[in-house]
Amino acid sequence: MLPDRSFIEEMEREDGGFLSPGQDFPVVSGDTGERGRSREEIMSRTPASERSRRLNKESVSLREELIQKEDAMTEEEAGRYLQDKKFLQTDSDKLYYLSLSPYERNSYIQTKQMDLKEDLDQRRNMVQRHSVHGSELFLGMEKSEVIDVWGKPARVEIAGNPKNQNERWSFVEDGSVRQVYFENGKVQGWALDL
Repeated sequence: MLPDRSFIEEMEREDGGFLSPGQDFPVVSGDTGERGRSREEIMSRTPASERSRRLNKESVSLREELIQKEDAMTEEEAGRYLQDKKFLQTDSDKLYYLSLSPYERNSYIQTKQMDLKEDLDQRRNMVQRHSVHGSELFLGMEKSEVIDVWGKPARVEIAGNPKNQNERWSFVEDGSVRQVYFENGKVQGWALDL
């Protein structure tokens, strides 16, 4: 048994009543699987470990503190916060942002933007390094570059308006099919050995 947790205390809590078959847990195979309580709610009542309990408690605490700070903002602060929120990925980031002065907030957001740009650049470089056939095909290549590398496709399928250049090219080689996907005339992905 974990410290600070007893079966009797958890089951005698009256915040949600008794667990009901079919509502809180599946009863028979073939049922819809819908539950009356979310997985998070069930796990908060019966965490798997002491560590899980602490992490859940911390998460709830951060969420409550964030809600209080968001409710206490002026209209002007709320407008700016909505613009900057997309760069703040966690509740901790948001709380830290709200604890800063307006000047520090701008600096923090600029740092976050640079971090996100660096992450995106690293992902792009990784995709290019691990591309198809020894770095022959890259995201963002033009159609003519693909033809230079793989030759003309065996089949071209166009999606929507041809002016948009959203296409799927199929290449057949030794019985296997390779497909290249274009959006706006540039490579956006591929599938091999279909």
